[in-house]
Amino acid sequence: MEDNGYTVKVEDVNNLSAVKIEHNVPPQLQSCHTAIVDGYLPGVRRTFNDAWSSPVRAFLKSRLNPFIVVRDGEDALHAFLSKNSYHSKWSKAQTRLVFLACQSAAAVCKLSESAGTVNEDFFMDLQDEIARELRVLEADEIESEALACRIVELYQKLHSSDNLRTTPGVGEHAAPIFLATVGDPARFPNQSAFANYEGVVPGAKQSSNVEAKGLRMTKAGPSIMRMALYQAGDIGRRWDPQLAAVYYREMVYHGKNHRQAMGAVMSHFGARMLTVLKVDRPYELRDIEGNPISKEHARKLILSKYHVSEDIRRERRRRNRKVGTDRETATYRTNEAVEAPQPVSVQAVSRK
Repeated sequence: MEDNGYTVKVEDVNNLSAVKIEHNVPPQLQSCHTAIVDGYLPGVRRTFNDAWSSPVRAFLKSRLNPFIVVRDGEDALHAFLSKNSYHSKWSKAQTRLVFLACQSAAAVCKLSESAGTVNEDFFMDLQDEIARELRVLEADEIESEALACRIVELYQKLHSSDNLRTTPGVGEHAAPIFLATVGDPARFPNQSAFANYEGVVPGAKQSSNVEAKGLRMTKAGPSIMRMALYQAGDIGRRWDPQLAAVYYREMVYHGKNHRQAMGAVMSHFGARMLTVLKVDRPYELRDIEGNPISKEHARKLILSKYHVSEDIRRERRRRNRKVGTDRETATYRTNEAVEAPQPVSVQAVSRK
């Protein structure tokens, strides 16, 4: 099989009979070695550069039977694939790879055909089923494209300045998400109110005179906004020195892992995004002192001062696996007047 281009993984098992029964291997084909081939056309789809291009879809709809492909010949296959290649010219070298893969698949299926488990009728039924699924997929794609066009139309109408996309990390997909979830930015009187809405603030847990600290974020707001904040913030911290400084501080000095540090970045990123919407002006990169800088200067500053080494990342991942989340911090407060001094003691409380 390796000589025919297949990637072979050998596994030694104690009970080979169970494997044969699980995969319905006929008794006449059972032996001391058993090969499990992935898919009905092993190796064929790997010969296409794009697994969902128009030639591939046309092939799956009407050329799924490797026996017919081999019988019709390579020239007929080339004519068919060239006809259905709408966006680029189909080469004979590409057809050659597909044809050779079909020959190998037909040779493998020939063994099953002799045992009565796979025949040409089987491929006809399989092709009908796949063609039906492809029609459903293409209908969904048409609906998705129409929805995407409508989203672009509404975004341009409601945010004609498009200043959101001047924010590092905010692109054509994230900008409509932020605009839709924020709505009217004036409804948030301050950054704290918006942070509570988006759910990237630590949760609160109080009982009597005990206040727990170090809890996970509340995740109270729209989940799609948090997803967009995480993805946009992860890109934004690579281009905005102020966000990079937040990430660096959390990772290097506070001992946070990547996801924990990103929580702080998300909070700061959300505040900046809300400001852009409120004042409706382009985002401006600044250094730590607040001075405007260029995109190139910002990138150089981040690489020189706020680059987190791989050793630190590895240590944070190791420490996170070792410590886990079985401890939280509780703060005990006295019941005195607010104006009086508040003695505070901190101790660890284990979750049992």
